[in-house]
Amino acid sequence: MTAYRTKLRILISVDAFLALVIALGLLFSPDSSDARATSFDLVESVEAVSTITIDGPDAVQLVRSGTNWNMKAPDGALPADSARIESFLKAADSVSRLEPVARDKSSWPVLGLSGPEARRVTLSDSGGAVKRDFLLGNYAPSPGTVYFALADGPEAYSVASGMASYILGKRNSWLDVRVWTAPPAPESVQQIIVNGVFEGTGGSVQSLAYTVTRSGSGWVSDGIALDGARVEAMVRALSALRGDDYAPAAESAGQAVVTVELKLGNGRALSLAVEGRREDGRYPARSSQRDRRIYLPSWSLAEVLKPLDQLKTAAGS
Repeated sequence: MTAYRTKLRILISVDAFLALVIALGLLFSPDSSDARATSFDLVESVEAVSTITIDGPDAVQLVRSGTNWNMKAPDGALPADSARIESFLKAADSVSRLEPVARDKSSWPVLGLSGPEARRVTLSDSGGAVKRDFLLGNYAPSPGTVYFALADGPEAYSVASGMASYILGKRNSWLDVRVWTAPPAPESVQQIIVNGVFEGTGGSVQSLAYTVTRSGSGWVSDGIALDGARVEAMVRALSALRGDDYAPAAESAGQAVVTVELKLGNGRALSLAVEGRREDGRYPARSSQRDRRIYLPSWSLAEVLKPLDQLKTAAGS
């Protein structure tokens, strides 16, 4: 009889343990997680959003202007990267559910939803009405998720993280820093005129004074045939040239040390005047297609300011 009771207690204990394991499995299974998640539409209408404000380490305010976007700045509006902004709104619009992770704000600091690194994002329409106001915190342990909270509630959630890389980016990541507002197609460039002296960050000094002209399927300079692949690479780099920020409107322009002119097949011409290197290693430049001077990093200029010798066909080839 004693042996029977002992076996019975063991069986009951095993059953209870198995029941607990099953319950925990159901609680933390993906299906259970799906059940706890709440359907949610973060952006009801992408087209209705006319202002995006991001408060945090890098405060940003982006305003729609027709089909384009601008960034508000103390000294005037700056061109914003419209394609990036539309991609951000599309990523935000893809958030379709909230998974609860905390019921009150006591956990917000740990989740990155409060404190100096937290981002608060406000989406407003053209009349200034707030369409959505939320906070973004740290990436969550679950792949592809980030912590999130609505600004008017104490709860914290995890949501799909597609929009996080945009919100957590630096201020200048939102800028349209292309040198040309209408970049020329490389095949439309017929002539490149370069003049000046370029001092690189390594102390190298290059004297630049030449004109290269398209001739049939190749390029020439003063009647000398050049390496077509090298010139085409330079043309592509010039066409895609980008800065990393805009100069303040009040900053006085310096003297140009290098000028570049691109003559196009339609008779138009584009010009770029590069000033001397700043202490931070960047070069202010004036583009004929920009109202504001733009800062160019040294590596990007090194791609386009080639001495003529580097454009010639290598000996023996």
